[in-house]
Amino acid sequence: MGRRRWVRTAGALLGVAAALLVGACSSDQPPPAPQHMVHFTATSSAGGTAFGRYVTVGKLGSNQETTFRGLPFDLTFPVGYPPEPKMQVSLVDVPPNSRLTCQVAVDGQVIASQTVSVPGQDAICAAP
Repeated sequence: MGRRRWVRTAGALLGVAAALLVGACSSDQPPPAPQHMVHFTATSSAGGTAFGRYVTVGKLGSNQETTFRGLPFDLTFPVGYPPEPKMQVSLVDVPPNSRLTCQVAVDGQVIASQTVSVPGQDAICAAP
């Protein structure tokens, strides 16, 4: 009689464990975070020295910005959140009336573009 109870108890425990295992394996995995492709570009009609900075979210001048030097500048990378990219570019040591262009795209759509004459103001591209 003791052995029979033990067999029933063991069988019941195995059944519960199997049900839990099937339930855990068949649950849907959460969907992956959406990926957005951010593309920064900066070009110039002349040589000179370029200085720039960009952020994917936040304000230019924040401690999360990344700086770069040199043109042409072309950078594409994925982010797992809806970005609000911004970019600022300066040129020095260029002939008058040189052109400087910055452009920002997200998921293949240009969201900001600016062309300026230099020397003069910086080119600033920011998401609306």
